[in-house]
Order: sequence, then C-alpha cells, then structure tokens
Amino acid sequence: MAAEGAGDEDRADRTLGAAMRGVPRQAPSAALSARLMQAAGVPRAASVPVTSERLVAAGVVGGALAMTLLPVSVLVLLALADAGRIVSGLARACVWLTEWLNAGVSIWTLLARTGQALGHAAGSPTGSLSLTVALLVASSALLFLNRYLTVERS
Repeated sequence: MAAEGAGDEDRADRTLGAAMRGVPRQAPSAALSARLMQAAGVPRAASVPVTSERLVAAGVVGGALAMTLLPVSVLVLLALADAGRIVSGLARACVWLTEWLNAGVSIWTLLARTGQALGHAAGSPTGSLSLTVALLVASSALLFLNRYLTVERS
C-alpha cells in the first residue's frame, strides 16, 4: 500500500503478485464437481437417423460428380464422335426438357403468383413497416459510409 501511495506502480504490482502467490489455492471436491455437472446436465436430443444423412451426402456427392463429369464427357464425345450429331442431340434434349417443364410448370404463372405474394406482403402494415425500417437502415448506412469514406480518401 505504501508503494502504491508513493506512486511506484512497478513495486506495488510486484508486491501484489507475491502476496497473491502466497494465498493457498483450494480446489473444489470431486463430489461438488459431480453435483454441478449433474445439475447442469442437458438431456440429450434423440439421435438423428444416420441413414438419411448418408443418403443426402451421397446425393450431394453424386450431383457434384455428375455436374463435373457432364461437360468433360460432352467434350470427349465431341472429340471422338460426329460433332454435328452430338450438337443436334443436345439441342433435342434441351427442347425435350423445356417442353417437359412447360407441361408441368408455367413460368409466367409462377412469376405471377410470386409477384402477388410479394405485393400482398409489402402491402400489409407489417410488411410496409419492415420495408420502411430496412430503407431507413440502408440509407443511414450509406450516409455514414459516404461521410466516413470521404475522410479516408484525404
């Protein structure tokens, strides 16, 4: 205390460190630790079936493999076979896929429904409040960045 009162901070720190090292340390008993661990125990969640995770992982890996090998196989086929026949087959496949999707899903109907849902959500009081708050936050951030970056350019 005298060293601290005199303004000698180094000596005060050394003295305090020596005093703290001299204090005996006591570890909690094993019984207390066991009770605390039992009290803090969280019930385990039911285990997720590993089979479904493996199937999802296999699907992702298979999709990545197919997307990787498709362009390579097309290039190999173009080099080894008749390029005109392969391009014609690819064009037919694209047309078939487009017709297949068009039969099941109308793009314009999907866009119309999406637009109606977004318009309905934006027209509601909660949606318009959310849009207003988002616009206020974005414009404030832009104003702050504009003022901050001006200082950085100097």
